Amino acid sequence: MHKQMKELQQLKGVGKVLSQRLVENSYDTISKVAAAQTKGLERIAGMHPKKVREIVTQAREMTGEAEKDRHTWLEEKGGG
Repeated sequence: MHKQMKELQQLKGVGKVLSQRLVENSYDTISKVAAAQTKGLERIAGMHPKKVREIVTQAREMTGEAEKDRHTWLEEKGGG
């Protein structure tokens, strides 16, 4: 668990406590965070919507998944 926590702490805004919570909720790699659904991450204590967006965006950039548009927070409002 410590190894996974260290990996997640590479994400800005993720410290010791939040990385432990992520691992406990099966988000134990940056790739899993990058592929996560908003609702799943928002259930974790300390993960409000803005923080979820910031962390997932970082994780996607790190894993090369920044172009995926499956998640609603990346959709442009007003039609695109």
